[in-house]
Amino acid sequence: MRVKGKRSDGARAKHFFLLFALAFVVVILIKSFGSGSWHSKAANDEEHNLNKIPAASLTASKDNQVASDTTITKNEAVQDSNFVEFVFSNLDGESGKEGTVIVQLMPEWAPLGVGRIKELTGAKFYDECRVFRVIHRFMAQLGINGDPKSQKRWKKEIKDDPVKTSNARGTVTFAMAGPNTRTTQIFFNKVDNKYLDGQGFAPFGKVVSGLEEVIDHINEEYKETPNQGKIQ
Repeated sequence: MRVKGKRSDGARAKHFFLLFALAFVVVILIKSFGSGSWHSKAANDEEHNLNKIPAASLTASKDNQVASDTTITKNEAVQDSNFVEFVFSNLDGESGKEGTVIVQLMPEWAPLGVGRIKELTGAKFYDECRVFRVIHRFMAQLGINGDPKSQKRWKKEIKDDPVKTSNARGTVTFAMAGPNTRTTQIFFNKVDNKYLDGQGFAPFGKVVSGLEEVIDHINEEYKETPNQGKIQ
């Protein structure tokens, strides 16, 4: 009887140990799965949000001021017509802190996009535009003019260019709400965003001066807070 009793106690102990080990493995698997899902969701949310960028329409100049501290104070063609200068103010959220960015336009990448950006910069469209959407390790977006008349003038959409180069760090690309919806909104890729290539986002130029000194210092405080519906 004693031998039998000892064997029974041992069996119960073994059974308890197996249940504990199984529970531990399940907890580890759940934690690992949850962590992977969170990272995947973050990436998917960025893709989803970028696809939801609406084509530009009328703006309200007062609401435009809440978008960001960083403003384009001047934009113009410089020397060669395939180079454009942007002067950003209030970098790092500091009043008066300015920096210049030179973008080289690449017609071989996106001839239609380059044609539109030349028209916009020639018309000084981006002067005083706020950088209204800035996401850390993703992008900085601008292109909603504070003058309703100016915004309305450029509301006409242009057709897509085929994607001929990747959305690498430092490239500049038109935002869009779907196929053939590019108008005035553009974004600077702050990191390599290769996954945007398959979604039809065709870069039209690249930063050749001011990427680290200026683009990396655009104020990120407001992130995606500005409501595009209110500032358009």
